[in-house]
Amino acid sequence: MTDPLARRGLYRLVYASRATDPAAIDETLRAVVAKSIQNNRLDDITGFLAAGEGRFLQVLEGPGQTVAQAYARIGADPRHDEIALIADGPAERRLFSDWNMGQRRLEAQDASALSAVGLEHFTPAGLDGERAIRLLSLLGARHLR
Repeated sequence: MTDPLARRGLYRLVYASRATDPAAIDETLRAVVAKSIQNNRLDDITGFLAAGEGRFLQVLEGPGQTVAQAYARIGADPRHDEIALIADGPAERRLFSDWNMGQRRLEAQDASALSAVGLEHFTPAGLDGERAIRLLSLLGARHLR
């Protein structure tokens, strides 16, 4: 992980993880989003979380130190397993400024968004940073419709 404390300004981090209880992903998603909205407002973090097929893909944007602290909390959260850092580093602007924590539970109609980044199934840990951001942006745009 790039040292977020070494840089001032806006920082972006993207990670993927597996739900420890895939059968309860809807309940987990609701709980994670509710807590994240509360924490992210306090920490000036924005972002977007996608969930599906027992997996999560999330982007966090904000001050480097608070993004690092949020990622550390996620790493300690027993609802997440197989956490994979996809990309992190300074950002020129927020891409998900509309949400303290936007979210989307993937549905069949999201197949075209997955296909647009070369995925047949929601396996986000294999994405690079650019494709992960593109997927989250596509899903976020659908969320706003």
